[in-house]
Amino acid sequence: MINQLEALTQHVNHEQYYYWLHHDLFSAQWWLIVILSALFLFMFYLLIDRERMVFILLVFSISFVVVGIVDELGKFFDVWSYPHQFLIFTHRFNSVDFAVIPVILTLVYQFFSKWKFYWIAALIAAAFIAFIGVPIFTFFHLYDLNHWNTWKAFITVYPIGLFIKVISDFIYSNQRK
Repeated sequence: MINQLEALTQHVNHEQYYYWLHHDLFSAQWWLIVILSALFLFMFYLLIDRERMVFILLVFSISFVVVGIVDELGKFFDVWSYPHQFLIFTHRFNSVDFAVIPVILTLVYQFFSKWKFYWIAALIAAAFIAFIGVPIFTFFHLYDLNHWNTWKAFITVYPIGLFIKVISDFIYSNQRK
């Protein structure tokens, strides 16, 4: 059974690579992924707190990993999918996982470090991502909602932001000891 699954996986990988190489690479959606990722990373570069750069980069890394894990779960259970990829061999390099959501959540953390304000800022960021970002990404066919909707996205992104804050604050408090 495991050999059959491995053979199927290799076949799917080959077909995905062929499709990406001959139909997706350098397409309009591929360029949109490149441009969006570059814009968000450039915005992050401009806005990052230079005095806390190392720690804010750590927060970005935490965001990248947490968003990537949740994204892998969603793709595995077929609740959403990405019809276009920047790089086919890793699904983390789509504009949502690689730049947009991690940059937004990291900047929220950077600018609203106190819990009192963070709750509201994270709520607004989650609403922006779910109710504005998701429809835009869906419209441009960068994101497909298979068994998902904007409300579920909102209910998922908001706790992700809170979880990132808890982890980052924990690391920060232990760093200062």
